[in-house]
Amino acid sequence: MSARVAAAALTVMTTSSAAATDIELGRYLATECMTCHRAATAGGAIPNIFGMAGPTFAEIVKGYRDGKRSNPVMQNIARRLTDEEIAALAAYFATAPKP
Repeated sequence: MSARVAAAALTVMTTSSAAATDIELGRYLATECMTCHRAATAGGAIPNIFGMAGPTFAEIVKGYRDGKRSNPVMQNIARRLTDEEIAALAAYFATAPKP
């Protein structure tokens, strides 16, 4: 195996492993989100975030964190999240079915 092929294989394995880690971190962090969003309905005040596109989810949460979106509960939660944690939550909710 050439060095180039070995490096490419390592990159793919690392990327796949990082993605799995992100989803697992997201699953762990999502327990707080589940408190309210598990009960979300189409016409309700709490939106359904299960299956939401990752970039959309991240943009919305960052908006709460940065004070660009107003909701005291969401702002309080989002202010504690790092970009990495938001990305992990986005990865998790993009693939998570609604319970």
